[in-house]
Amino acid sequence: MRIENDINVAPSESPTVADAVEKLVLRITARDTGIDLSAVTRILITADLPDATQRFGGTPVTPDQLTRIVREGQGYMLLFSGVRMLEMFKGGVAEVSRVIHHLHKDLWHLHDVARPRTPKPTTPLARALAPICAIMWQEYRVNRRTAWSVPRDSDLLMHHLAALLQALPGGMQEELTLYFADQDLDALFAKSLGRISHLMQAVAHVQGYLDGIGQPLQTISPDMHEVVNQSFLAPLWTTTARHLAAGYEHYPAEVADLPLRRDIQNAFATFGLTIRENDAGDDVWLQVEPPVPPEKMH
Repeated sequence: MRIENDINVAPSESPTVADAVEKLVLRITARDTGIDLSAVTRILITADLPDATQRFGGTPVTPDQLTRIVREGQGYMLLFSGVRMLEMFKGGVAEVSRVIHHLHKDLWHLHDVARPRTPKPTTPLARALAPICAIMWQEYRVNRRTAWSVPRDSDLLMHHLAALLQALPGGMQEELTLYFADQDLDALFAKSLGRISHLMQAVAHVQGYLDGIGQPLQTISPDMHEVVNQSFLAPLWTTTARHLAAGYEHYPAEVADLPLRRDIQNAFATFGLTIRENDAGDDVWLQVEPPVPPEKMH
């Protein structure tokens, strides 16, 4: 593994950060022997992550972020903020554990990013929902494999999920109200797709950690278990968790995505929206219908 310093890294910082990153990578890969980093060109330690990300054509980041994965030639490079790492290391054991977990997740992302999914979705509905399935599998698979390094004080994104459960019904109702006012079905489709995608991503994120830890939500957080059970998510939570766990060994085969597509369709149905292929089977339609009671979902 090549670990190099960017042009903006001061000589006094070079050995400290590079050595620490190298030791962490070795520690993580010694435990997770399945991580394949053959597509990684190098890890570049930088003093200005936003600038380095821009120089290498990556998705923009903010100064408080720790890393960014970017393409480099036929492979991938991990940009690593030495400044941010040193700041976090001053925060004690808790912050050091966050650095370890963050890097652990990045290494698995680098393992996965070099393995594009095949085959591609062939039907209009499969293509429309493929991005949601993809982000669900990304969250679930990485979190399940990195659960052993999660910081002890992490809430596993459960507070974020709880906030979503509180905000989403009102947000979706607002979108429906706007639709009935202007009849802009394209806008309703785009906005509802974004909201449902966010919800399902959060569900997969939390469930990945739970399955990696090997404990159900009720054991990890009885309060959050009650929040989920009292929300519109209750039936979806159970079925989606089962489908993620069952599909884990079959990914990236189509058999892994098919149940998740049904879960996503059921998420739409919870808010009175039916997403399906048209009768000709060459496009995707969104129909606005009365909300489906959760107990009738399957």
